[in-house]
Amino acid sequence: MLDAPGSWGTGPFMLTDGYSSISNVQAVINEEPFSSTWISTKEERTPYVVLDANPYYWDKKRGPRLDRVVFRNDVSPEAALHLCMTTEGQVDLVNVVKPKDASKVLASRFAKLVNVNGNKVVVGLFNRFKHDYKDRRLRLAFNLAVNRERFIKEGFYGYADVIPALTTPWVFDFPEGLEPRGYDPVEARRLLHEAGWQEGRAFEIATFKEFEHPAFVLAEQLREALRISVNVTVISVLDEVKTRRMMAEKKLVPSWDLFLASAAALFLEATPAFFHREFFGADGALRMGPEIPEFEALFKKLSAHIDRDDLLAVSKEIDRYVYEEALGLFLCSPQDLYAVNKEVNFRPYRTSLEFAETEVSLNHWSRRF
Repeated sequence: MLDAPGSWGTGPFMLTDGYSSISNVQAVINEEPFSSTWISTKEERTPYVVLDANPYYWDKKRGPRLDRVVFRNDVSPEAALHLCMTTEGQVDLVNVVKPKDASKVLASRFAKLVNVNGNKVVVGLFNRFKHDYKDRRLRLAFNLAVNRERFIKEGFYGYADVIPALTTPWVFDFPEGLEPRGYDPVEARRLLHEAGWQEGRAFEIATFKEFEHPAFVLAEQLREALRISVNVTVISVLDEVKTRRMMAEKKLVPSWDLFLASAAALFLEATPAFFHREFFGADGALRMGPEIPEFEALFKKLSAHIDRDDLLAVSKEIDRYVYEEALGLFLCSPQDLYAVNKEVNFRPYRTSLEFAETEVSLNHWSRRF
């Protein structure tokens, strides 16, 4: 949150005009020991937020290489993308391009598509408050019922990476040799029957608007592989804050069987502190079931280490544990997509939006006019 102009931190740019502010509400997860999370309810931004180059930035080799960066908040994401693809001098870069719009950017006269492996994971969270999902066989059945390559192709238009569990392959604590589960509908149906799935019972998926399309792709795959009925509920934007608070506080048991969710983090290591804890930990805002003693013991072991090698080793151990137990329906890590003016050399980061090394060519509109 930057709520006033000023020389913020020691970064390559200084905020000189406008502000960006977020309002939150607190949701209490546990009272003793106390743990809580903050849920964003409103974002307030001035029409323009202006960053000027910081002449005192310490790393001169890195940058900044731009005199000024202007964030435009006076146009919708759709309008910004249209301006970037069809004009010059209006919008040079649009972040969070939707996968379905990538082909439009690729066909644009003025813009190019830039993509990078993301810092987000998408996972199906089993509702372990329902007794059924304490059975590993049932959780494993659903994991074997998904063709992940097809799910990425159809659900994310190819712009995502398969992951075995929750740790992305490009971080330091990715467990060597851990492979995503293959597609095996025959074994999936056997496990489903062995776990006692009742004939005629429908499987209920819920998700937020962001993952509406992937949720329907997932539902179709599960219908085909498991030969069961699958329904999808998309929670409206108006109900999202209320639902997030309900999930965090865990006072009510949701009606769905699986919630398609995501988490993102600024990380390179100690991945379980960001993802595994959020989904399965005692103080995880997205934990969908009772606390898991085995997981808590591993996480306590992680938090006790200060040596980097030991930290990485336990991080890998945690990822292997959630994989072996099939605690979630592990799916993919979406890529970050940007529409960028063809005369802008933008270097994306996996963990944050940075412009220190971004520069423009001599043919950029700002240098021609």
